[in-house]
Amino acid sequence: MKTITAVITIFVCFLLLTTVISAEKITKHEIKTINISFSPNTVSSIVENGAILDQELDETGRGYTVISLWGSSYEMGYAQAELLGEYIVKIVKENKRHLGDKYDSVKQLMMDLIWMPTDIHDEIKGMVDCLNKTHPLEDIDMLDIMVFNTIGDWEYASCRSHTCWGRYVSSPVKTLSTRRLDYTVPYSSAYHHVLCARAPNDGSPCWVSLGWPGLVTAVTGVNEYGTMVSLHDYKSYNADASPGRMPRMIACRYMLTYINDTNVSTHLTKVYNELRNYEIMTGGFINYYAPEGYGGVITCNPYVSGPDAYDLRRPCENWHHGEAMITTNTWTDGNYTPIDEDFGADAYYNDETPKTLESHWNLLEVPGRVHLNTHILGVAYRNHNDMTIWAEGKLNIFGKRTPRLEWEWNDLFNPQKPSKPHIYGPSSGKPKVEYEYTFYAIDPNNDNLYYIIDWGDNNSETTIGPYRSGEKVTAAHTWNEKGIYTIKIKARDTTGFESQWATLKINIPKSKKTLYLLKTRLNNHLYTLTSHPSLSLYLPIASIENDATDLKIFCINIAPTTRFI
Repeated sequence: MKTITAVITIFVCFLLLTTVISAEKITKHEIKTINISFSPNTVSSIVENGAILDQELDETGRGYTVISLWGSSYEMGYAQAELLGEYIVKIVKENKRHLGDKYDSVKQLMMDLIWMPTDIHDEIKGMVDCLNKTHPLEDIDMLDIMVFNTIGDWEYASCRSHTCWGRYVSSPVKTLSTRRLDYTVPYSSAYHHVLCARAPNDGSPCWVSLGWPGLVTAVTGVNEYGTMVSLHDYKSYNADASPGRMPRMIACRYMLTYINDTNVSTHLTKVYNELRNYEIMTGGFINYYAPEGYGGVITCNPYVSGPDAYDLRRPCENWHHGEAMITTNTWTDGNYTPIDEDFGADAYYNDETPKTLESHWNLLEVPGRVHLNTHILGVAYRNHNDMTIWAEGKLNIFGKRTPRLEWEWNDLFNPQKPSKPHIYGPSSGKPKVEYEYTFYAIDPNNDNLYYIIDWGDNNSETTIGPYRSGEKVTAAHTWNEKGIYTIKIKARDTTGFESQWATLKINIPKSKKTLYLLKTRLNNHLYTLTSHPSLSLYLPIASIENDATDLKIFCINIAPTTRFI
């Protein structure tokens, strides 16, 4: 038995030594490697009817883009393809592979479906005209774009949404709305999240969608009146693509832009009555979260014909004073919580303390569902054309996500300020050693940029520049004393507009090899096992039953932020 114990102890020590050596190699490699795929030489940040306001993509195209479009429907479609053409081509190709042998038949169905508003065809045509000019060998036509824009009718999505007003908010906020799309992404292009602001010149409302390159329909969006519109699955087992039916992603887009009237109290009734003129292609719930309690949830049932295919749920006094609503994937008449509610809405609203956008958002960020949380959109509505928008998207199946994008409505539609800079570089180091940091920002008007840098060590700010919008800039600094410093960088364009501060902390000196301790008992002796702090490891731990005869090997996950004593 002593021999077994010694062998196991030596084996564990060897693993730990190997882990520490490997961790040191990985740490050094990560510090030296900086991957920034955005380059002004390959991506135009501004065209005649559109601008990239912010963008961060890795070498595979995963990440996010914030884009603003304006003009006619045709011009906005053309501009989106000018700015995101290579990514639209990629998503069309992946959609073809995903649908496989069914693709040609699905493509033909597009011609007989209802697409509203009618000028959505102009937006698609503008996109295709641009792609045929910039990517002529790809042979993409309008039907290819239309197939992708009905993906929400062919795929199942488990979603969660909630909204509140009245006692649950505090001035100046009048309504909070948050929506989480849970969707098993079928291809990698859907890890490129696009927050797109549209300002049409035909008198229809401005609106923002959270989706993907090439999207002209909507699964999640908000218009200038603060109404959040989104899709949830319900009775959506099959799509009825009979001629004359309307895809639900089209319906979602149509409801966002159907009414241009500041009297929000009438909007829900009007869009509900308009929608009942059409047969829906795929069942589900369409949230129409108009602000201050004037919203509701429309149930769409493709298995019932005529106006009876729709049902309308409004806020109910019996559910949290009629000042909150919730949508899952299960029907409710509004007087009770849906049976599949799984994020604690009742407890959240039983506490009548006014909510913040932060807490409203956090309620839907359930850690156990990181593999499904495709994207989240949150809105704090204050008034017409006055709201804060937060957005975030999933980057892989393991829960890695984009940074949370935080925007004011006016900055999306009247872009003047440069984007908040992106900073890349080490987060730990040693005194009196020089470290380099790479950063860039994007100016919506393509103005040159100066960068104001505060290295956090009580020295005066440094201004460098000018540089081109989107140009990657490198600066170096040396910290002479031990401590934790916060690097702050902001961009200022040549007309004087400034971005928000971007920050990055650096710990001087570099942390020592702190070892995490786990004590376990082996043959009535206490052993201490260790792990390197920078990695999440599975370490084999030896365990012997009380009778000391049955040897079992099992694994314990040691999280990098947890100490075991």
